[in-house]
Amino acid sequence: MKDILIYTTAACPYCIVAKRALDNARIPYREIDITRTPLVRDELHAKTGERTVPQVFVDGVYIGQDDELVAMVQSGELTAKGADAPADAPADAPADADDGDDVYDVAIVGGGRGGLTLARHLPPSLKVVVLDRMPHVDGLRPARDTLRQAVLARGVTFVEREVFGVEPGGVQTLVTLDGPLTARAVVIATGARGRRPDIAGEAALAGKGVSYCAECDGAFFSGMAVAVAGVDERACKTALLLADQVRHVHLLCPEVSLFAAPATLARLAARGNVTVRTGARVTAIHGASQVTGIAVADGQGGEELAVGGVFLYLYGRRPDTEFLKGLVACRNDGAVAVSGPGRTSREGIYAVGPVAAEVGGAPPYGALAESITRRLAARPA
Repeated sequence: MKDILIYTTAACPYCIVAKRALDNARIPYREIDITRTPLVRDELHAKTGERTVPQVFVDGVYIGQDDELVAMVQSGELTAKGADAPADAPADAPADADDGDDVYDVAIVGGGRGGLTLARHLPPSLKVVVLDRMPHVDGLRPARDTLRQAVLARGVTFVEREVFGVEPGGVQTLVTLDGPLTARAVVIATGARGRRPDIAGEAALAGKGVSYCAECDGAFFSGMAVAVAGVDERACKTALLLADQVRHVHLLCPEVSLFAAPATLARLAARGNVTVRTGARVTAIHGASQVTGIAVADGQGGEELAVGGVFLYLYGRRPDTEFLKGLVACRNDGAVAVSGPGRTSREGIYAVGPVAAEVGGAPPYGALAESITRRLAARPA
C-alpha cells in the first residue's frame, strides 16, 4: 500500500476535491493542515517551492496538486487493495450518493440569467436548487432581482456555494466547500466569464505567489504585503479575509468602482491594513522563483508595488468550465459541446447559455426544461 500524504487547509475547496477522490476509491491517506504551525507551512514551501495547497506526496515523492492526484486515481495508478465497490452500486457512483430525501431533482450550477431562466421554466413539482458562488445583493441588477423573485415564488432553493467538481453516477454529486450536494440531473449554466492567464508573469508564477484561492493559500503569506485584483463582492471579501492573515492588502479594481454591497465596502473602508484603488490594472507580475512585486497602471501612469503574492479574481469571456475537468466533452475554447436540447456527452448532465456550444444555435430554455422533466419522469427516484 502506497503512503499518501496531503498537505491541506480546512477551507481549501481543491483539498476537498483531492480527498474525495481518495475517499470514493477507498484509498487511505494521511493529512497535515498547514495552518497548525508556521513551521509546517515553511517546510512545505521549502520542499516544493510552492505557496499553495493541496500538495501531495506519494511514498515521499512530491507528485503535485489535486489534478495530478485525481489523474493517478482515475488511471488506476493508485488503488486500494481488496476494496471492492458494493455489488449494487454503479462503477462510477460516488460512495455517498443515494436517492433519499436530500436528493434534488435538478441542480442548476450558476445563478445568472441563463440559470434563472431555466429554473423558471421547470415545473414546480420538481425539487430544484440553484447554486452560485457569488452572494446575491439586492439592487445591483434590478432585472435579475425580478427574475430571481419569480423563481423563488416557484419554490426553487438558492444556495451560495461554489461547485468544484461533479461526480457522475445514477445520482450526480456536486462537490462544494460546504459538503456534497446530490441531484438526479445537473445543468451547467456558469456563463462565459472565465479567463486564461494573460498577465505577464502570471502563468510562470502560478503557485509561487500567484493564487486564485485565498482560502487555500492565504496562510503562506503571513507578515507579507499582497495584492488582490478584482471588481466584485468576491474580490472584496477576499481582501477582508486576507487582511486577517497578512500585513497589508492592496485591493486593485480595474473598473471605475467596485461592484459590491455597501456593507462590504464599509467593512473595507474600516480596515486599516487594506488600501483600495479603483481604475488600477495589474499589467505584470515580477519574480524569478517567487512573486516579488507587480506593475500597476492607472489613469495617472504606472508604478511598481512590492508584494509577496497576488490573488487574481478577474473575469474574461471564456466559458467557465474548468471545474468540470474532463467530465463532459468540450470544444477547444472551453465551451461544453451539446446537442439539442442542452444534452452533453454525460447522461444526466446538461449545459445551457453562453457556457454551451449548441450545434445549430442555443436551445430554447423551455425545450431543455421539457427534456429534463421527461427524463426524470421516465426514471422515477
